[in-house]
Amino acid sequence: MAATEELRSLLDVLRRVDAAAAAAQWGDDTAIAAVVDEAREELGTIAGTVDGDVAAAGASAPWRARAQDYAREVERTRDLSPTAQEAGANAVVAVGLAKAALAEAVLTVAQARGMARASADPAAGRRGAARRTGARLGLFGHRVAGELRHVAADKPRSILIRLIITLAISLSLVSFYHFSGMARYDDAGRLTLYLFSAVVGSVVCTNALCFEAERVRTALSRGDRLWRILVVKNLAMAILVTIAGLPVIAFLSVTDKANPVALIDQLVTMVFIWMGVGNVLSVVYPLRHEPVAARLRDGTWKPYLVSFAVSYGVGLTVNLMIFWRLFARQAAAAELAGGAWAAFALVLLSAIAIWVLLTVFAVACSREPRIRQVLSREMVVYRKPGG
Repeated sequence: MAATEELRSLLDVLRRVDAAAAAAQWGDDTAIAAVVDEAREELGTIAGTVDGDVAAAGASAPWRARAQDYAREVERTRDLSPTAQEAGANAVVAVGLAKAALAEAVLTVAQARGMARASADPAAGRRGAARRTGARLGLFGHRVAGELRHVAADKPRSILIRLIITLAISLSLVSFYHFSGMARYDDAGRLTLYLFSAVVGSVVCTNALCFEAERVRTALSRGDRLWRILVVKNLAMAILVTIAGLPVIAFLSVTDKANPVALIDQLVTMVFIWMGVGNVLSVVYPLRHEPVAARLRDGTWKPYLVSFAVSYGVGLTVNLMIFWRLFARQAAAAELAGGAWAAFALVLLSAIAIWVLLTVFAVACSREPRIRQVLSREMVVYRKPGG
């Protein structure tokens, strides 16, 4: 096997360990138990790593001696019975040695491929970083597309149904305002865009981790980071709500001669502010997703009622933030040199900045042991009794 393939096999082991450790943080010890069994098996065969591997037959004498010394040292420490304090310190030492061993492996593989000079080239390093960034962005886009497919195609399609119902109500209202002539203010029809807060302000976003607990737990067990799960869900929801709002925007643009850019800016601003708040609520105040009858049985109906009060209070605060930005945009359009376009950009950027900051705050909160314990307890998959 080539040196690079050896390194890739090592990195595959590290990925499995990372996924198992991530799952263990959320109360799932199955994966880490499997990794522990593999580690025990690997240590049991460490003595034959050099003598039994044909690819290592041409290794230099110092490396062969180090491997034999390591096998003997493993036997010395393998069956120790340390105290609890010693076990923790031993783990720190073992991980430190593993990091050093990984660094040596990378350098040795680079040397084997004649890459030592290339790796010291700053231009080559920048090109490599650019390629990795491009690959990560491509993977991120693939995940957002997968989330969109899930919402549109996978049953029970609850998110899609919410969007369709909201779109129908919004179109009905703006049509009523236009054809009845009852709207006394120009903004009455445009404010119907905020009906889409019934989607982004619902449990779909404010309880996103528990709303689809099974998919979230599966992603975490694969080693996905919490921030990545939230961002993928948010971007998919932003795309869906914007697409769902386009018919309303088109109607208002034709009948009310409204600026479509301003309406899209208004809608997207509302979506990002709500999603940032929803990310924090999803982590700080999670609630298992189950029918009301099940809540009456397991005693979670009181927290469920409290969640309504919390959501109502948060909703009022969020709406104030949104309307403040709407009025600020109108004032800024008259003052800024760039006019309306500069005001649109500033309001949108401020909403995205709030979303980013609140998402970072949510992820930071998830690392707090007590919050993570509650989230792990509530992020359960509901099963029908007898099902």
